[in-house]
Parts: sequence; structure tokens; C-alpha cells
Amino acid sequence: MSRPNILFAEDDKESQVITCQVLEKAGYNVDCVDNGRQAVDAVTSCRYDLVLMDIEMPEMGGLEAAIEIRQALSCRGIPIIAFTAASGEHLARQCLSTGMNDVLHKPLEEKNFLECIDKWLNRRPTILVVDDAEDSRRLLELFLRETPYSAVFAKNGIEAISAYGNGQHISLILMDMEMPVMDGYTAARAVRSLMGQNAVPIIAMTAHEGETEIAKCLKAGCTGYISKPITREALEHALSAHVQIPGARSRQPLYVPSERPVVHIDPDIAALVPRFLNNRRKDTVEINRLLAESNMEAIRIIGHSMAGSAGGYGFPEIGKIGKAIENAARDADHKKIEECTEQLSAYLSTVTVITGNG
Repeated sequence: MSRPNILFAEDDKESQVITCQVLEKAGYNVDCVDNGRQAVDAVTSCRYDLVLMDIEMPEMGGLEAAIEIRQALSCRGIPIIAFTAASGEHLARQCLSTGMNDVLHKPLEEKNFLECIDKWLNRRPTILVVDDAEDSRRLLELFLRETPYSAVFAKNGIEAISAYGNGQHISLILMDMEMPVMDGYTAARAVRSLMGQNAVPIIAMTAHEGETEIAKCLKAGCTGYISKPITREALEHALSAHVQIPGARSRQPLYVPSERPVVHIDPDIAALVPRFLNNRRKDTVEINRLLAESNMEAIRIIGHSMAGSAGGYGFPEIGKIGKAIENAARDADHKKIEECTEQLSAYLSTVTVITGNG
């Protein structure tokens, strides 16, 4: 087997040398770059199995670089691990909100360091996708190809039961509810009866809407619910919420229906929405940087701009958060700004965007 390729972004030359020696001794190929801009260029032009990213670097820091890397479809599935001397739960949430997968702290503890690298490189949870429509299976296969998960497929409930019972370790089941031979409701109940104490999440996929349908899915044994058509963002959130990848930090479970934001977007502006949301992710990084400098005026301007533009894109909740940030900056309320920024990060990581009326 070929040696895994790791990109290490770090501006400190001594840290580069020490870390590269540890990784190369452990059997990895390592390329080093000096800042986030070089990291983005390297990852989008060459194939890497993992990115190790310092947070504080000149020209472009690690958080900004992670956001740009995640914009590239070919880079969505690459694990990005933050490598930083800073600590604290707030920093960890910042890293996760930008698309990073985990956080390692300096100084280097070789054993824990290599265990984390190994977990992210070599242990991919398996997702069982059950859907009778070939087009749907192909789309989900494409989405999953760009994540840290592997996938197996079944075309109906009978095949799903067989796939689950053949001894292969399944971490999560994506279950279409309307299928021939055996529907998803029956299959979910049957698989649940096979699980015993092994509570594997079953996420219902259905075009039906409303509390009655959700209750029906939950009664059949499903633990979550995704509306069809499935979006990449909804799928990624379901997986990250229910499947704990070794070394990753857990997220809140997929949603209580009334708490999970779903936004219907005018088709005429749908092409502009990904950039708008990505810019709001950049705002969270910039606000935290400005907060450390106590630059209230710059934060107020960001909040004001957010409040003024979000409604036009169909995101009134982001507008409310922006207004709260603007007011908090005017009052120099550091704690409130931090709370609002975390609220924005959480919203951006859970919102499902649907073009049209669904």
C-alpha cells in the first residue's frame, strides 16, 4: 500500500522539522507549507489524505484556510486537524464551525498525536444507504465520496436487512421509506429487532412532510429524519450529528423537527446562496479575531451589514443575529458578541437550504 500523504501548514520552522520527523518515522509522506494561502493552493492542486493546520500563520490563518478548502468539492472529505498552542472549548467550536474535524494542542505529545492521525486516516465509518431509486443512490454515493465515510447500498428493505445482518459493521443507516418489496417502515422495525443493545442510528429519507410523517418514522424505529430531495448539507449534518468518527468531537443530535432550521430559497438567487453562507462563516472567524482586539466598531459594521443583507437572501434568522451583534458591539458587550457568534456558527452548521417551496 502507498504511504498516506499529509500536508502540514506551519510557519514555525522548528515545529515543521520536529513534526515532519515524527510523521515520516511513522510511515507518512509529509509536505510542508508556511501559511494558509499556500495550504489552500496545495490541497486544491494535489491529492492529500489529511491536512494538519496551524491556527496562527501569516498571510492567511488556519481558520480562514479551512473555510476556503471546504469550498472546493474535491476537498470536502479531507480530514483537517487544527494544530495550535491555544486551548479552550471556544476555540474548538470555532475550528469545527469552519469545517475542521479535530484539534491537537502544542507541545507535541507523540503518542496522542499519532493516534489521532491514525484514527482519521484509517477508520472510516460505514453508512448503509437503502433506496430503490438508482438516481438517488448515485447522488448519495457522490455526496458520500466527499466525506470521511464509506458506503454500502441496498435497493429495498429485504436487502437492507441482509446487508445489516451479514456481519459488516454499520455505523448508520439512511433509509428510504417508500420502496417496493419491503418499505422502509417495515425494514426499520426489522433491523431494530436485530440490533439488540447495538443502537445504530436509522435516518428516514422521505418526501412526505409534517408531524404525522415524522411520528410515523420515529415509531418505526428511526432516530432522525431528512426531507427529500436530499441536500449535501442536510446529509453531512445528519452524519456528523449521529456518527462519532474516532478522534472527532461530538455534535448535537439531528434535530427535533421544530428546532432544525429549513430555509426555502427563491430559485432566481439560489446560485448566490453558497457564497453568502460562506461569507457568514468567514464573518464568525473575523468577529472572533476583532473581539480579541476589542475592535467594537469593526464588529458593529459586520453585524450591521449582516442584518441588512440576510433578509434579501431568505435568511431572517441570520439578520436577527447580525442585529444582535451590532447592538452588542455598540454596547461593547464582549460576552454577548461571543454568544451571538456561537449562535451564528451553530445556525450555519445546521440550516438546510431548499430551492423553491420544497
